[in-house]
Amino acid sequence: MSVSVQKANISIQGIGLSGIKASHKIKAVVKSRVSSYARSMEFLVLPKVTASLPTTTIQASGWDIPVDIELADPEFFRSRKIDLVLGIQAFFTFFPSGSEIQFGKSLPVLTESVFGWIVTGEVTSDSQATRYSCNMAVSDDLEEIMARFWSCEEVGAVNKHSPEESRCEELFENTVKRETDGRYTVTLPKNTEVLAKIGESKDIALRRLRAVERRLAKDPDLQRQYSDFMTEYINLGHMRKVDEPEEKAVKRCFLPHHPVIKETSTTTKVRVVFDASCKTSTGISLNDALYAGPVVQQDLRSIVLRSRTRQVMVVADVEKMFRQIWTKSDDTPLQCILWTGLDGKVSIYELLTVTYGTKSAPYLATRTLKQLASDERERFPLAATTIEEDVYMDDVISGAGDVESAIELR
Repeated sequence: MSVSVQKANISIQGIGLSGIKASHKIKAVVKSRVSSYARSMEFLVLPKVTASLPTTTIQASGWDIPVDIELADPEFFRSRKIDLVLGIQAFFTFFPSGSEIQFGKSLPVLTESVFGWIVTGEVTSDSQATRYSCNMAVSDDLEEIMARFWSCEEVGAVNKHSPEESRCEELFENTVKRETDGRYTVTLPKNTEVLAKIGESKDIALRRLRAVERRLAKDPDLQRQYSDFMTEYINLGHMRKVDEPEEKAVKRCFLPHHPVIKETSTTTKVRVVFDASCKTSTGISLNDALYAGPVVQQDLRSIVLRSRTRQVMVVADVEKMFRQIWTKSDDTPLQCILWTGLDGKVSIYELLTVTYGTKSAPYLATRTLKQLASDERERFPLAATTIEEDVYMDDVISGAGDVESAIELR
């Protein structure tokens, strides 16, 4: 019997709709040991096929079995493990002659098959404990598979947020504020009990800064891009220098930072990442004290599939998405970094916007987009719908039925 193994994902159900998943299947050529019969068949691989059969060893010593026939299983009367179940697809090809031999009343029948003579039928037993086995494999048809697929996309009215996620939503709704320039200010969703355990972090941030500076010194081009990134941060007002008198006025958390290089980027090839997962002296990091918040956007699969139904696609991205959103001033001391200025001195800076690298940043950014859609729906109904349904993180993947509608949406 030659075998080839393939991956599969097939549901198998039996009596009472008990089910199991088969993750592999095999193709095998099954051959008879008593005839020239051979057939290629497909089998599902399971940890166990069924219970041992027959369920108990049968006393067959009084049966009149002809000595000149060849049994498919000479020890059919012994209860043994079942290794293989042959499906109905080939079942009726096993009995070409149709020959049978009767043992007698209340005894099984001998039936000739391509594998030899097999014993079939019922045996009367004195035992009161009887167990019945039924083996059935069901491959879901296409209609049922599609029904399950689309049921995943149904949106229920029930709030499925965890208690932590509900607190994030409540905090956001109660504290979000739109400034006069149109931008939003948000509050970091904090676990105050964990936040109180944050220790000292300035020393490790300084050590990490020196390590980054040594790396940059070996690569002048990387050093220039890193410096330009920080300079832009300062010039855009996204971080501010902290004067010495105010340094100790509040509890601060310092975030180490390092470069991430993406050669395929068409805009910024070097990005500075702030490590909010860096442990402080107590073993607690800023991210340990922040909530991640719930997912508020639709999943990417739905967005991409929907975009493919439009005649004209409209794609875009939100530039510097996180940094378009201000962080409440009470929280900016938790987003401090060390940076060496042109004067060669190491200074303290507060990051004033939602910061890439903090656990809550994706939630705060995407939730603010949803807030923008809600606030501007009357003025920009098309844009509001697109923001709510066709944006994944900072990527817009949308479209329209014709060019004119696409231009209007744009």
